[in-house]
Amino acid sequence: MHHGNQASANLSFSDASTMNFVTWFPDTSVNQHVTLDIIDMTHGEPYLGNDQLYVGDSKGLIISNTAHNILHTPKRAFTLSNILHVSQIKKRLVSVQ
Repeated sequence: MHHGNQASANLSFSDASTMNFVTWFPDTSVNQHVTLDIIDMTHGEPYLGNDQLYVGDSKGLIISNTAHNILHTPKRAFTLSNILHVSQIKKRLVSVQ
């Protein structure tokens, strides 16, 4: 993954109990949404495959879970499908194409 663009988006999830804003970084070089924190995920299930998430130094990171969730912004809500939970990732990434 290449992170030349350091733009960020402050988005909150639909979980009204936390009411915290979470920083997600838009990234055009990833093809999946990725989070480091399982609390960002709803309707999740353990990932049983052998795929890994490869980062810039070619290191493979283990995918623990997959899920989907809704991101709420002041203007609208976005559904994120196939979010990967990778506890070793450094920041949350939103795939933008």
